[in-house]
Amino acid sequence: MEAAALFFRFKENLATVVGAFNSKLEIGTMPYSTSVPLEINLLADLLHLYGHAFSSDVIGTKRAEDFQQWYLQHEAKVNETMHRILEDKKAYIKTATGVVLQKEMLYRRLEFFKETAHTLAVMMAQQQLHSPKHFSYPYLNA
Repeated sequence: MEAAALFFRFKENLATVVGAFNSKLEIGTMPYSTSVPLEINLLADLLHLYGHAFSSDVIGTKRAEDFQQWYLQHEAKVNETMHRILEDKKAYIKTATGVVLQKEMLYRRLEFFKETAHTLAVMMAQQQLHSPKHFSYPYLNA
């Protein structure tokens, strides 16, 4: 999916992720409590370069809700910044692992939220249809 489509659907994807985390969906065996806060931190670091200050002391999946509330309060300015980053083909950011193009870093964050939203939406649909669990983990059923 191209960057414009990912950018256009970011708000919807973020809402899907937060909605899934606030539902009765079983995500205890999934890595979302670690991966989502990491991705939010990476996105916040990128936005910080442009004067946006998001910070949250909340751990786990609840950070997505904090980020969503912050994003909705600053939506116009954040969207303008994201658009500017996606248009800039030369700007870079220094990370712990090296130097990365800002456009590429933003694109990967937007892609992460798209894929996570899709996965969670499928899981919620399966749960609503009362699909059988594919794997039985005895230590979780005890």
